[in-house]
Parts: sequence; C-alpha cells; structure tokens
Amino acid sequence: MKKGENKLYNKIFNSNIKKVLLISIAIFLAFLLVYLVTNALTKNSFSSNSEINDSYYQNPEIIQVTEPILDSQELATSSSISATTSTTTSPIPEKASVITSEGKYVKVIDSCDAHFSGVCVRARVCPSINCPVTTTLRNGMVLKTDGEITESDGIKWYHIIFDEWVRYSDRTGSEWYVSSEFLEEIDSYKTRYTKDAKIENLTEKKIIIDRSEQKLYAYDGEKLFMEILVSTGLDDLPTPRGTFHIFEKTPTRYMQGPLPGISDQYYDLPGVPWTMYFTYQGGAIHGAYWHDKFGKQWSHGCVNLVLDDAQKLYEWAPLGTTVIVRD
Repeated sequence: MKKGENKLYNKIFNSNIKKVLLISIAIFLAFLLVYLVTNALTKNSFSSNSEINDSYYQNPEIIQVTEPILDSQELATSSSISATTSTTTSPIPEKASVITSEGKYVKVIDSCDAHFSGVCVRARVCPSINCPVTTTLRNGMVLKTDGEITESDGIKWYHIIFDEWVRYSDRTGSEWYVSSEFLEEIDSYKTRYTKDAKIENLTEKKIIIDRSEQKLYAYDGEKLFMEILVSTGLDDLPTPRGTFHIFEKTPTRYMQGPLPGISDQYYDLPGVPWTMYFTYQGGAIHGAYWHDKFGKQWSHGCVNLVLDDAQKLYEWAPLGTTVIVRD
C-alpha cells in the first residue's frame, strides 16, 4: 500500500472509530437518563404507599383484633390501640411486620397473695390515703400507667390507666391511684403481628404444653429452657390441641366475666400479667395471680403459669414462637 493511501485509510478508520464512540456514549447517556427517571418515579410511588400504610396502622379506629373468647377466671380480650398509645410498625426481615405499642407498666409488689393472705395494696380514687378505695391489688398484677406521678401525704402516687377495650368498663371506677411504695416499674411493651402477616417461627424456640401432665416445656432447639407445672382448661372448656404460633404479646390484660353465650361466671381481673396469645379465639399463655392450683386443670382454655415463670417465659419467647398443645 502506498504511503498516501495508508494515510487516507487511517484517516477514514479513525473517523469511523470516533463516530462509533460518540454513538456508544449517546446510547449510554440515554439509558442512564431512562434509569434515573424510572428510579425516581418508583421511589415516589413507594414513599406514597408507605405513607398510606403508616396511616392505616396509626389510626386506632382501623386496627382490629379478633375478640378472644376463652379462659377460666379470665377472658383475654384484644383491643384497638387507643390514641394515648404510641404505635409503630417495624419489619421482621423478609417475613412479616409487627405492631409495637410502647407504654409504661408497673408490677404490684409486697401485697397479699392469691387467697388475700397478708396485707393487700389498695388503689384509691385520688392520690391520698384519705381517698376512698376503688379496689384491692394482689401480688404480681401488672398495670399500665400514663407516667403521671403525684406527691401527696409524703407519698408518690402512680396514675393507672386502662386504654384497652374492657367488656364491663363501669367496673374500673373513675380513677386509680397506687402508692409507688408497692409498685415496681417494668420495661416492657405490647407487640403483635399485623393482621395480614404470615406468621412463622424465625427461631428454633418452641413451647410444648402437655395437657395430661399439666406441664409446659420450653426448648431452644434441642436444649430445654424450662419445665414447669401449669393449669390448662377444664374438661368442658379445654385448651385446644394442635400446633400454633404466638401472634400477640402484652404485659397486661383486663379480663372479665360473665361471657355472653359462654359462661355465667362473674369475675373481674385487672392486670393479668405476661399474656401471649396463640389462638385467635383467645387461647393464651399468661400468669395467674388469683389461684395456686398449678399442676391441675383450672382454666376455661388458657394456660395459667406461676407469676415468675410467666414473666421468664414472656421475656424468652419472641413473636412467632411455635406452641404445641398435646395430650
């Protein structure tokens, strides 16, 4: 090839290379622009949907929980979360969402036992020892407070609140004030799966309730965490058999009777502690401060535990923990 022809060829080749590069850059910039626009639109759409979902969970009129229908001197009643409760939604990675309701709780200490033996702590209608008594409190009850503390007669008084659904609200009285001398603050909160969540056990923890033995076994994998006596349902209202999952946990529940269509028995049990629901009909594991018949059938469907055992199990078992009830 002659020298002149070689220069012409190189010039044409270099020109073509430049054209290809320019076209490639233009195509790349076009794709980049499309990607940025699409990503921005998707982000805005997600943000808008998140705001709608958040408003759904934060509206106490929308959050609905199936009303439970069981338990021996106790009926576990789920409730809409009141406006006084702080409600947030947090994810369980790749599985389900959880509604967490923060609050301030106190446990009754140094009071009378299940049979009212000893000196019982009293709740009063106003913060003074001169105020009328509204009810008697037994050891181990867990109550919710709004955090208000009033000092009177040289005593600090906690203001107790009931912001859950209560079947017989007239029994709560007007106000409850309890001396701080007989209360222990508790760091806890209410938590439950969202109603549309797929409930799964994300750990190796499981709870086995044996109705014939009246025992509860708690395992983490193959390791035994707890073996205790319990009280399950009576023969006419037995604790349901099967495999379940804990879907709601609450430090306290106000349980009352009679229950229309179920039981004519009267009972009034504020502050039922360490409640963990495993059936939507009201089956739950919780502490019982009103009896000491553990090792015998004693409830109308729930699983009653000694108070200390109930708190220990409550703190150990996360939402989703498998519950197996067997004979």
